[in-house]
Order: sequence, then structure tokens, then C-alpha cells
Amino acid sequence: MPTTPATWPVPLTRVELMGRTVQLEPLAAEHEAELSEIAQDEEIWEYLTSYGGSPEAMRLYLKTALEDYARGNALPFVIRANHDRSIIGLTRLKNIAREHRSAGVGSWFVRSARGTGANSESKLLLLTHAFETLNCIRIEFQTDVQNLRSRAALTKMGAQEEGTLRSCYIRRDGSLRDTVVFSVLDKEWPAVKKKLLQRLSVSIR
Repeated sequence: MPTTPATWPVPLTRVELMGRTVQLEPLAAEHEAELSEIAQDEEIWEYLTSYGGSPEAMRLYLKTALEDYARGNALPFVIRANHDRSIIGLTRLKNIAREHRSAGVGSWFVRSARGTGANSESKLLLLTHAFETLNCIRIEFQTDVQNLRSRAALTKMGAQEEGTLRSCYIRRDGSLRDTVVFSVLDKEWPAVKKKLLQRLSVSIR
């Protein structure tokens, strides 16, 4: 049977995705103050092509993200910790291609979220929505070649490393960034989901 393009609405339907330790809450302008407060740690932005490390930069970052959502190109969420309701990061589907039923994923977290299972659960929630609700065929991840933590996490969850885009971005310090591309296909999703659930069960014991 031929594969058909997606008929997703523009913009995509806003949904809340609830997990055991985190909730993905649709990004809104009202989140600006909380995001500005947690995003001033420069380490968050070390390997990212976007930047929100000052109040002015976060205002532009948020404005751009919401415009991308309104155009149907992205589905952004803040990541909220269930135990104290604080925002601990942001994640989104981006570069959405209806004609190919594909999207990319971009995320960042505060340092205190490391080792808590927040990354694994947020990916589990987002990818479950992408593959099981939107019926995506392919989800792509891109990471700085120097970001060994991100590369290791993507490998451990079962994403396939596809190759390296050489000198594809100019970093904020003027150096050239090589980008490693990973992906998960719909046929690979059950195995990836199982790995994420296993990692999550270990991290929140």
C-alpha cells in the first residue's frame, strides 16, 4: 500500500503529555519569566544552535518558537517536574514535514535534571505522541559532534547514527560545528520505546 502524506492541522493540536516524573506542557508566552530564570546558565546553551541565556534572548527564543508553532512547523513544550511543578527544560518537535510525516527533536534541560530520568521520560512522552498519535515515519535528532553526553544518550536509547554534517553551523564563538545526525523510524520505535521504559524504571527507583 502506498504511503500517504500527513493531514495534520495547522497549527498542530496542543496537548499535555503526562508522565510519572515530568509533564510536557504546551509552550505559551506566559512561560517567559520561568524560562528566563532557569536559562541563564550558559552551560545549557554550550552545544545548541539557538540561545536563550539572557532575558532579551529568551524573549526572542520564545517568540520564534511560538511563531514556528503557529505556522505548523513545530510543537513546543515546557518540561515541568511533577514533584514541585517547576519548569526544568524545553522540548519540541520541529522542522515538521507533513509531506514526509517526519520531524526533528530539540531539547534542553537545567543541570539539576541530569540523572533524574527527566530526559528519558520526556523523550518517551514526545516520541510516543509522534509515532503513536501523529503516525510519524521518521524522527531526527541532531547534536554537536563535541556533545558526547547527548550522543551517548541517543545511542543508549537505540537511535541510529546516520552520519556527520560537516561545518554545517557557525557556533556563537565563530567556530564551525560538525553535526552528528541520529534518527528513529516507525518500525524501530517499539524497540526504542522498550529501552526508554527500561532506563526510566532504573532511574526513578
